[in-house]
Amino acid sequence: MNQPSLLFVHAHPDDESILTGSVLAKAADLGLRTIVAYGTRGDAGQTNLDLGGESLGDRRIREAEAACADLDVARVEWLAYDDSGMDGTETTSNPAAFSNADPAAVASELAALFADENIIAIIGYDNNGTYGHPDHKQVHHVSHAAASTLGSPWVLDVTYNREYLAKLPDADGTLDPHFAAAEADLTHFVEGDELFERKMKALMNHTSQVPDDVSSEDPPVERFKARFGTEWFIATPYNGATELGALADLLQPKADWVSPL
Repeated sequence: MNQPSLLFVHAHPDDESILTGSVLAKAADLGLRTIVAYGTRGDAGQTNLDLGGESLGDRRIREAEAACADLDVARVEWLAYDDSGMDGTETTSNPAAFSNADPAAVASELAALFADENIIAIIGYDNNGTYGHPDHKQVHHVSHAAASTLGSPWVLDVTYNREYLAKLPDADGTLDPHFAAAEADLTHFVEGDELFERKMKALMNHTSQVPDDVSSEDPPVERFKARFGTEWFIATPYNGATELGALADLLQPKADWVSPL
């Protein structure tokens, strides 16, 4: 397949919307083919919903595929790993957990799955896994390992702006080196009001995870937008890449960002 494709590697259902909903929507608008590969079904998560006998993993698959449809994702694939859960829990010691897999082996799986795709960028997470979840940290290792196996010229680590978040009115100013990334390391961003609306529409499919009282008019959504309305990236070239190519229309350079604070 010759159409340029972006491969988004995500740890769990709802990560596609929270972390990359805006960039997925924008990429589709630009005619780029978007692919989402999930490491797990999110089966170690929690929910307040009565699932009526359906497993949480099955429910989250349905929610994620609906969200991806709203974001015009062209292809969705599920790897067969278990959710690792939070650090230090029983699920983390599960040999079949995503975080316990060999990143090179997972990268080989992705190469076999997507051998027919023209992957121009792999989107994963920063080296803190954004917030330290074992599966998120594994996404970082897998996405970089997959650059070689898939011949991708770029890996984009999605992350948060650590300094900006520490300056928010309800923050305590603490800079945790194990959370997100330093502003100095960021390279690009994607944001926009219309993109955020589409991101939120996709996120609302995740009813097993999103609180009942969240809607597009509620203050919690405004707080969410203040934190996560801008999607930040660290772009790393691979395989001799020097130019962003089609990514130049998708990503804005950090220098163009205007802080709302």
